[in-house]
Amino acid sequence: MSYIPDFHKIKYFTEKFKEYYQNNYISCILDVSKREFGIGTIQSKISQRHLSFVSLEDFNNYLRITPPFYVSYSTSYFKYPDRRPMDNKIWEGSDIVYEFDSDDYDLPCHDRHNTWQCTSEECNEWGYGNLTECPKCFSKTKITEWTCDECLGKAKEDTLRLVDFLEKEFKLNPASFIISFSGAKGYHVRITDRTIISLSKPARLQMMNYILANDLELEKLGFIKQKKLWKIPPIKEAAGWSKKILHGIIDIFSYDEKKLINLFGLSPKKAKLLKDTKEDILNKMYHNNILVADFSSSDKFFEDVINHVINKTRLKIDPQSSSDIFKIMRVPDTIHGGTGFLSTYIKTKEDLINFDPFKDPVVLGTMDLKKIKLLKPTPKFRIIDQYYGPYNKDEVLKLPEKVSMFLVLKGVANFE
Repeated sequence: MSYIPDFHKIKYFTEKFKEYYQNNYISCILDVSKREFGIGTIQSKISQRHLSFVSLEDFNNYLRITPPFYVSYSTSYFKYPDRRPMDNKIWEGSDIVYEFDSDDYDLPCHDRHNTWQCTSEECNEWGYGNLTECPKCFSKTKITEWTCDECLGKAKEDTLRLVDFLEKEFKLNPASFIISFSGAKGYHVRITDRTIISLSKPARLQMMNYILANDLELEKLGFIKQKKLWKIPPIKEAAGWSKKILHGIIDIFSYDEKKLINLFGLSPKKAKLLKDTKEDILNKMYHNNILVADFSSSDKFFEDVINHVINKTRLKIDPQSSSDIFKIMRVPDTIHGGTGFLSTYIKTKEDLINFDPFKDPVVLGTMDLKKIKLLKPTPKFRIIDQYYGPYNKDEVLKLPEKVSMFLVLKGVANFE
């Protein structure tokens, strides 16, 4: 049996999306009449911009009648959001947005679940990982990125750290945070607090630089190198980056000797001495506000520790993306056309902690079997509570509709 042509595939998914929107009301867009919207097709995430809607009801009616594969809205507020070029919209302020995508992290799991395939039809070699050149014929490869609990867990961890940072460091109201799963690779955080809406791009970059610990001045934070020791701020009074650095220093005493040797280049003798004199070092930190160990070059060692803590604590955020006032981002609680998953609105920090990105956003399809043929190899992956794969290219399978839809929208399978 031949593959269903693309227009049949598009019609099939359009009906599925329409059914979802007819039964669900999308409501978490603030000041909808001041937003620019963009929509996408199965081929392109953004195929049209400069759309606007007068109300949430108007927006929801649009989704029910002509559901797009992707729908995004502006971080900015405009007087005339549908005008073009951008200057004619008349900017009235902007939210601040942060994105955490699993593929931005250099994690070992990527080599286990990402797949590459040779672009040469004569070769067609494939494998796991991120090889950009085929080892067999040296042609270019095409990489298909996948996600797992490990890399999406890292994205969630950093999202939680950012939320905590924004609450405690900038005193922003958490009720103004719109947190959502992207529907695919990570999480979005949109800050709608009225105190930040009018900030200029340079001010947004300055805020971002603080979050990323760019250009931190240690002396201004209370860390002063004097001869063979470090003067440090009082632990109980420290706040902001001073507090984060101090807590990170204390945390390194939980490392075993092997980790200390590998991370900081300590000799086995110095690593053992550091562990043996832990209580004395901590006592001096808490009571004398100094950081020193009983071996030569301990000042250099603790300088390395401070830099390690800063690098470990800083968040992986694209500063240009977060400061872009003309950016549009996916509307929470709409369907992601590359997975069929819901770009789920996550109401609270507790909900984020408990969120399962392979279960909670799965809202389309049934468990009835649907026949597909694999266009590309797949790793082992999870949908809801069931693992599937790995599968090879050209395999013909009958899988639950929920799973078949995911694979087809991801571009690794087609309906038969």
